Amino acid sequence: MAALRIAVVGAGFAGLAAADALAAAGVDVVVLEARDRVGGRVWSRELENGAVVEMGAEFILPGDDALLSYVDRFGLGLWGKDMLYGDREPRGGVGVGPAAMHEAIVQIGEALPTVATGTSAAALLDSLPLDPGASEAISSRQDRGAGCTADRVDASALAGLAAHSSDICPSVAGGNQRVALSLAAELGSAVHVSSPVDRISWNDDAAVVSAAGAAIAVDRVVLAVPASVLDRIAFDPPLPESLRSAYAAVGYGNAAKLFVPLAETPPTSAVLSVPERYWTWTATGADGVQPVVNAFAGSAPALARLDVADGPATWLASLARLRPELALLPDEAVFKDWDADPWVGAAYSCDRPAISAWAPAGPFHACGEHTCDGNAALMDGALASGLRVADEILGDG
Repeated sequence: MAALRIAVVGAGFAGLAAADALAAAGVDVVVLEARDRVGGRVWSRELENGAVVEMGAEFILPGDDALLSYVDRFGLGLWGKDMLYGDREPRGGVGVGPAAMHEAIVQIGEALPTVATGTSAAALLDSLPLDPGASEAISSRQDRGAGCTADRVDASALAGLAAHSSDICPSVAGGNQRVALSLAAELGSAVHVSSPVDRISWNDDAAVVSAAGAAIAVDRVVLAVPASVLDRIAFDPPLPESLRSAYAAVGYGNAAKLFVPLAETPPTSAVLSVPERYWTWTATGADGVQPVVNAFAGSAPALARLDVADGPATWLASLARLRPELALLPDEAVFKDWDADPWVGAAYSCDRPAISAWAPAGPFHACGEHTCDGNAALMDGALASGLRVADEILGDG
């Protein structure tokens, strides 16, 4: 293929996967990342007590083959966590027993094949004669998982969200960000952090990308940034209409995470706060159960109930009520509100156009979890989208 130079805007999982595949094919790539680190919404931190926590994306789900391929390639290993992501103890609210929950799950499973296209999860739940406590718990889990309320989510999502699963859903040993760090290490000096792209001038055959005071001439541009911050970039002329429409159709959910170190090592656990739309877990790491309780809240109403915009105080008080069996150290808590993050301002996508909307236009190729179908909103989807874009470029060449 003819020699190409490609600019990849964004060093999250999607951008790094695209750049890695292109570089392996001999393409000259430059990766431009606004943050001072790689990984995007995948960010692993070690607390002072040695526990490793995921500030963003955490669980590897069954079928996440793209992600697992990088884990194998770099020899990173997995932490099994020894708790069940898909089986959470509901606390609070109306209340529900195991039998009623099982019956509700059966009812939803039987109804799903008959649901009309475009039916929301909320509409399906409202249409079924479910046990009130089961309906409340399932709706709570749906809101939390999707990052948005059930009226914005297709009913098909309930196939996974309602189920109590015994599948092991691990994370990368030592932190999921190790995938991004490993890819960045392979790319070496091609990756530039603290280099936000502010302008792209282009025609159908080439582009000039401006970032951190430098102007870089390239043949193609891979847009690997969330739709929520695309307006930070000035396009001259404007981005092609097909891509502008696709980005405009993306809607995001809202999420925050809270990590509270513990004075005593707990057993593993998974507990859902039904009325407040968040869940908590304790899990194993490198050397047994980590001394921290993790909490994740999803959907704008849930974050509002917890006063997340004002910090973690309300959430900490709620957590103490929900998990009285844990020896919390609230003064050492670590908190992340993704709505407040300047380089995304949201969690992950819950509204998105069909995959066909993301066809290349001009010199632009788009990737990211929001450009996927079945594995959207996941680390695996981000990686797979980067590989898709690399194939597009290499195929055109």
